[in-house]
Amino acid sequence: MKHKSHWLSYIFAFLPAVFIAGVLGSVIQTQFNILSISSIGPSITHSQRLDATWHDLLNFAPLLMIVVAAAFIIALPVAHIIVRLQRRQFIAWCAVAGAIGLWVAFLVADHFAPMPTLIAATRTNVGTFFMILSGFIGGAVYAWLSRYFRQQLVKRIRAKHHANNASAANESMPTQTNTTSTPE
Repeated sequence: MKHKSHWLSYIFAFLPAVFIAGVLGSVIQTQFNILSISSIGPSITHSQRLDATWHDLLNFAPLLMIVVAAAFIIALPVAHIIVRLQRRQFIAWCAVAGAIGLWVAFLVADHFAPMPTLIAATRTNVGTFFMILSGFIGGAVYAWLSRYFRQQLVKRIRAKHHANNASAANESMPTQTNTTSTPE
């Protein structure tokens, strides 16, 4: 039962972590693209920034979430192995694993992409740093949520176990009858 609660907590934590890293990475990518465009010519209004960000959230973020999920599927189990050996620093190792995993995913994607870089923000070291930061945050979110969900699932399992034990104990107790007599 303990093993099942661990797997459920990891799954429940994985999806929001991928979502957060993907959304954050998409916003970072958009802002770096806008910065590049505005440095060569026209100024970009606040409204145009919001429109571009929204457009990328709808169109680029799902692709980035797939990249993040692929990176996290490999990187986070490695973090779990390191934590089992070290027995501490779960959040830190998951955050670092998320960052390194996403960085490696960018390197692999850029190697196989027909253009010089698949994700424009990764053309510079600063852009790459901020994109990797989204993986770092996603890894930290995963670690925090998996710990939280694991604790909640264990509490529910224990409460159910105690309730079952209490009902079994009540059923096995003989019923007592009042044998005292009243004086006549």
